[in-house]
Amino acid sequence: MRLTSLDWTIVFSYMAFSLILGLYFTRRASSSTDEFFLSGRSLPWWLAGTSMVATTFSSDTPLYVTGLVRSHGIYENWQWWCFVISGMLSVAVFARLWKSAGVMTDVELTEMRYSGRAASILRGFKAIYFSLFIHTIIKAQVILAMAKILDVSLGWSKWQAIFISSGVTIVYSMMSGYWGVIVTDFFQFIISMTGAVLIAYIAVERSGGLDMLSARIDSIHGSNQHYTDFFPPMDGGIFSLPVLMFIAYMGMSWWSKYSSDGGGVIVQRMVSSKDERHAIGATLYFNIANYALRSWPWILAAVASLVLYPSVRDHESVYPMMVVDLLPQGFRGLVLASFFAAFMSTLSTYLNLSSVYFINDFYRRFVKRDETERHYIFITRISILVLSLITAVATYYATSIVEVFKFLIAFGSGTGLVYIARWYWWRVNAWSEISAMAASTLISSYIYVFHPALPFYAKLFLIILFSTLVWVAVTLLTKPVDERVLMDFYRRVRIGGIGWRPVERKIQDLQGRRLYLSVRDWLYGCAFIYGITLGVGMLFFNRVTEGVMYIAAGLVSGVSVYRRLTRH
Repeated sequence: MRLTSLDWTIVFSYMAFSLILGLYFTRRASSSTDEFFLSGRSLPWWLAGTSMVATTFSSDTPLYVTGLVRSHGIYENWQWWCFVISGMLSVAVFARLWKSAGVMTDVELTEMRYSGRAASILRGFKAIYFSLFIHTIIKAQVILAMAKILDVSLGWSKWQAIFISSGVTIVYSMMSGYWGVIVTDFFQFIISMTGAVLIAYIAVERSGGLDMLSARIDSIHGSNQHYTDFFPPMDGGIFSLPVLMFIAYMGMSWWSKYSSDGGGVIVQRMVSSKDERHAIGATLYFNIANYALRSWPWILAAVASLVLYPSVRDHESVYPMMVVDLLPQGFRGLVLASFFAAFMSTLSTYLNLSSVYFINDFYRRFVKRDETERHYIFITRISILVLSLITAVATYYATSIVEVFKFLIAFGSGTGLVYIARWYWWRVNAWSEISAMAASTLISSYIYVFHPALPFYAKLFLIILFSTLVWVAVTLLTKPVDERVLMDFYRRVRIGGIGWRPVERKIQDLQGRRLYLSVRDWLYGCAFIYGITLGVGMLFFNRVTEGVMYIAAGLVSGVSVYRRLTRH
């Protein structure tokens, strides 16, 4: 891509602005680990919520969405739309619980919820597991996408792209901590969405406009391709692959993932909010913006690309191709900056979160317990640098964004249920989690090595089934958590429900939360987000009656959720 001096000025101005903004908070972040990792637990809902949205999409996301739409159709986005269900569960239930727990990380909950040496070992293991393994995969995924973008647009080699694109982010993440992450996230989200909307608008216009889009796709690819279907086609019956995949996403993916009760990124923003009300507001805002707002610029651009690039087989590379081919001078620099913005917001978050796991849940807990805050912040900065080098090596050997994402879903799919169950069933103990993680790792590795040709839904089902059978059996065969620990945990979070009745009977002066009200809020919330998301999309494709009906149903549900949450 030929960039003019104006384009380069925009890109470098953005990079300099991000660096200066991040470094501005260095002194404040260096005052304590609470400031470095949680911004002093003082964030308003709109800033925490915007950071959630900015963090959960990166430069890989439009490439990933483009790959889904071009390979199958709009309906394949249920691969990530299914997480509305767990997202609204966080709004209705887990935001309150995590804020009440008062932890710094989700891993810290381990020793608060469980007892004995097994709880300590689990906390240390999870700290290393997430910071060195899971987060390395996630960071490699987003850096790989940026490398593809810079290869197509600027012709940079993979190593050039890895080190140049990550450099600024690593510097301000090391120096300004969570303050730099949160504040830069706010501006990076605005720039990222501006670039996404710009590409979508130009791509749709170049393909003949929205009114002609579906007809032109049919004329090029055939009318039986289902590229603009919102739900999987039923041509092959209920046991066809698209339908089975949809059932797997909606029936298993959302609750089986390792972040089923919020996950590290979302939990970090919940607990850094001012109070419980701000934590709930941030999580609700995130789900609205994440699905209803940001889905459609990428999907519209991907659908338009079926007309503009009908024969390209590397579907993930089409999105940066549109930047190169469609945008005029000046706009190229803006969109390239938006790619950097999306990339940097996600990378900085996982650099910070990986380091807080390592420092708070491993180093400070097991290596050096009584050092100064200055010492811990110094070690944190060193850990960010080391973890970045590990990620660079992993990125070099990764090839496909979609496949990395699918592997990540499948690999952690055996642990999600136990993470939900630990809040609702007093009998769950540290060995439950340990066995779930071990079983999930073993069965995932076995399937991906010896049965890679299995359909994704079959892999998901087998991993979940095996892991669940193992951890439930282990739970029933091992000793319960110490009674004192259970009672302290119940007093702190007041979870309530039938799964805590044996504990409730011993604490008669404290009433737990009414679970059925939270379940109702959760269902209404799901209807709200899905109604708005699908309704807006249908209006784009001239399905006016259906679109209005979905939006109306979503708004009615949304009013019910709003009334309940504000009353609470």
